[in-house]
Amino acid sequence: MFVRLISTIFTLVATVSNQACASENFQNGVHYETLTKPVITANPNEIEVLELFWYGCPHCDDLDPSLKAWVSKLPPNVSFSRMPVVFGQSWEMHSRMFWAAKNLGILDKVHQPIFNALHRQGQKLQSESDVVKFFLQFGLEAQVVKKELFSFSTESSMRLADARTRSYGIRGVPALVVNGTYVTGVSQAGGEQNLFKLLDKLIEMSRQ
Repeated sequence: MFVRLISTIFTLVATVSNQACASENFQNGVHYETLTKPVITANPNEIEVLELFWYGCPHCDDLDPSLKAWVSKLPPNVSFSRMPVVFGQSWEMHSRMFWAAKNLGILDKVHQPIFNALHRQGQKLQSESDVVKFFLQFGLEAQVVKKELFSFSTESSMRLADARTRSYGIRGVPALVVNGTYVTGVSQAGGEQNLFKLLDKLIEMSRQ
């Protein structure tokens, strides 16, 4: 019993120690990747933090509350934005929902409800009819939603997002890109707590 207790304590201490070391000694190629060809950001006068995600991803859903809390404390010269990626056919409609909502000016209203619908209410939101029905609760007309889901603006945004996703070289989500140069994720950083410490460090590196 005593040996087991000592072993448990040792394991806990080692885990905490490893996490602490990881947060203090982030390494390029281990905890984050530096792109050999940085991607141009929207505003050169700001440091951009970009989340690449999928609404159907449970890890993206889990990260969202903590990410919002961290974003709320960012300094004025650091911008944050999201970009949905499409790694499969089932991802496409969720991407369309994001861009349509953004184009219609209601993204902030529907972002969390989309996560809730998929992960807590058992909805799939794959068919056009289900998506239109979802948007109706936010006061939009069906024809407006149908038009925007397949509008030129939505199609263009999806093509641009696909090109940017390839440029970042990511293979999974959620992924975070700092200033079009540094790419990381929750597991790569060593856990959620370390992720935000790493993002803070990458922001500071981007200032130099």
